[in-house]
Amino acid sequence: MEIKFTLEQARKHRGLTQEQIAKMLGMTKRTYIDYEQYKRAFRIDKAFLFAEIVNIPIDNIIFFNPKLHFKCSKRSETA
Repeated sequence: MEIKFTLEQARKHRGLTQEQIAKMLGMTKRTYIDYEQYKRAFRIDKAFLFAEIVNIPIDNIIFFNPKLHFKCSKRSETA
C-alpha cells in the first residue's frame, strides 16, 4: 500500500513553510492556503510543480477533496 500525503503533509515533509512554497509556486500565501485547505483545486501544471518541489510522486499526493470535485462538476453541468 502506498502512502498518500495531503498537501500540508507533503509540504511539511519537505520542511517548507506555506510562504516558501507559495513563492516557489508563483502565488500568494493566501492563495496557497486555499489550496492546502482544499477550497481550490490545483491546475495540472501547478500540481506537477508542487510534486516536484516536495519530491513526492504526484500519484502519492491528495490534490483535491472529493466534495470540491463534486461542486466543480455540478457547476460545469449547469453552465
